[in-house]
Amino acid sequence: MTTRRKVALILTIAFVFVMLFSQVFVIAEADHDCSGEDCPVCETVAVIGNFFKELSIIGCLAFACAATVFAVIRSLFTRNETRSVFSLITLKVKLSS
Repeated sequence: MTTRRKVALILTIAFVFVMLFSQVFVIAEADHDCSGEDCPVCETVAVIGNFFKELSIIGCLAFACAATVFAVIRSLFTRNETRSVFSLITLKVKLSS
């Protein structure tokens, strides 16, 4: 295993660990006794919520960019095939009663 793969694997595991345990924290502190304004638990839950909202926006943008790149590459490298149009004449269908 190369050094790059090891670093990528460690970062992936850390990212999954942070996502999993941040959700566990939100679930565990869902009905805490709020101390009012400037409650550290409420602020942490808000930060986690904003993180996941931004993460979903980034995921949607990444998907849109990948789909656009795929469509452009596919349109550039496909052969110019003429698509045959099927009609009654090309299929030699006789409409007689």
